[in-house]
Amino acid sequence: MTGVTGLSGTVGVPASADRENLRAAAIATERERAGREARRRSLNGWVTTLIVTLLLLVLWEVAADLWLTRLGVLASPTAIIQSLVETPDLYWGALTSTAWIAVRGWFWGNLAAVLVAILFVQVPVFESLFLRLALALFCLPLVAVNPLLQLTFDPDTAKVVLAALSVFFTTLVGTMLGLRSADGGPLTMVAAWGGRGLSALRFVRLPSGLPSMLTGLQIGAAAAVLGAIFGEFIGAKAGLGVLLINGLMSLDLARVWSVALLATVMAAVPYGLFGLLRRWLTPWSASISNAQQPSRAASGSAAGRFAGAVAWTIGSIAVILLAWWAYLIVFDMSPFVGKSPVDVLTYLFFSEEAGENRAVMLDALNVTLVHAGVGYVAGLVIGVGTAVAFVTFPIAERVLTPLAVALRSVPIIVLIPVLILALGRGLGGVVAITAIVTFFPTLANTQNGLKRVPADAFILLRSYDSSTWSTLWRLQLPYTLPAIFASARIAAPTAVLAATLAEWLATGDGLGHAIVSARAHSDYTGLWAAAAILTAVSLIFYSLVSWAERVVLSRYAPAQVS
Repeated sequence: MTGVTGLSGTVGVPASADRENLRAAAIATERERAGREARRRSLNGWVTTLIVTLLLLVLWEVAADLWLTRLGVLASPTAIIQSLVETPDLYWGALTSTAWIAVRGWFWGNLAAVLVAILFVQVPVFESLFLRLALALFCLPLVAVNPLLQLTFDPDTAKVVLAALSVFFTTLVGTMLGLRSADGGPLTMVAAWGGRGLSALRFVRLPSGLPSMLTGLQIGAAAAVLGAIFGEFIGAKAGLGVLLINGLMSLDLARVWSVALLATVMAAVPYGLFGLLRRWLTPWSASISNAQQPSRAASGSAAGRFAGAVAWTIGSIAVILLAWWAYLIVFDMSPFVGKSPVDVLTYLFFSEEAGENRAVMLDALNVTLVHAGVGYVAGLVIGVGTAVAFVTFPIAERVLTPLAVALRSVPIIVLIPVLILALGRGLGGVVAITAIVTFFPTLANTQNGLKRVPADAFILLRSYDSSTWSTLWRLQLPYTLPAIFASARIAAPTAVLAATLAEWLATGDGLGHAIVSARAHSDYTGLWAAAAILTAVSLIFYSLVSWAERVVLSRYAPAQVS
């Protein structure tokens, strides 16, 4: 019987090792099938993207030849290529000049951002005091800071500083989030083995924050190009900014659009390269959820927390004002050009002309708030709606992504003249410009958040026969709220920046025009006052969005409130 049983076990029923081999083979076969399917979908996506891109180029050529070139709006692809081929030395010289400024600004801005982020994470008290100063630097309007930098530094250094300021804050915030996303388990292990803050930074936080750092380097490429081109608008002899101004003044559409193409390539190439580098160096980042860490329990009474927040806010304002005075002292600015906070307060409230000065500033501010506010809301709504459409209908993503990527890569300083030509110098053109700078980060972050909803949550809702739209409303959008609000916070001061740039280049009203007019008439107190008002408005705008974020997330996503 034993032999029969042994024979039966050998012949009729697979042994444990055989079952494991069969299971492993089945898993390998399923993985191979899934890999083939993924490669097929990727190939189909690339083919669809290529076909759509070619169709868009054909439509561009036809539309430009039929009427858009005659209307002074759009040059055809063939006209752009012809302009580039006929004067290659002109464009190459301008490209290298702008690129050298952008590279230096990108390097120093990102280096400063990473070092400051590490300092803030390691010493939280510095963050409480100086983060608002960093935010104030981000909120400084380029229209105001550019002439001040030109008066402080030599022209080349001023343009590099402007490019560095353009990349600093986004890399700072991204790096801080990355460093703080480190898992608690490894941090606990480092502490258990006697490691201190620097050991946790070296072995846990830096590897965890590397994907976010590389993302900051990606985003900084386009921002550095924007700062470099804008810096060339005042006091430069060469560069893409100079070519752009010359093309606009001479109504040379081919030159304007050639500059736009070169600026797009200069921003898009490093963006793509750093994206590939991020996937190569940090393959684990693709599988990391965007869920935030659990919130830290607030300690103390509500009154105590409020008093602490007020104290830190007052301290931060004091730091900003001291930095303002330090800037004037360190760079030894002439009293005729460099104005202190006391000078600005006197100009607005205590001088004989204070009432008139305030009226002028308030009228200009009201115009800027309309331009920035309407475009900001429109960009958020369209960005979230487009992200939902991309995730819900993949064909829409394949068809529209090439156009979205192309527009996203064009620095806004190059896009403004083109949109003004197309939409006019009124409210419509300025709102379109402001909406565009709000739209793209909202689209990217929302789409990323929608795609990272945990699969188990989908399975649970499907078990209850939830429809696509019910799943979107009950699961995906609430889960993506942190990403949406993160975009909304960053876009708030950026919308003000875009509005003032449009006012300077196109409309001739608002605080953007007031700053340029003040500089033209050597009214430097008015220039500093307008810059201070714009910075304060941007900070308030940012703070209001942050407050709304805390209120909404505490109700709809309490586990994700940091």
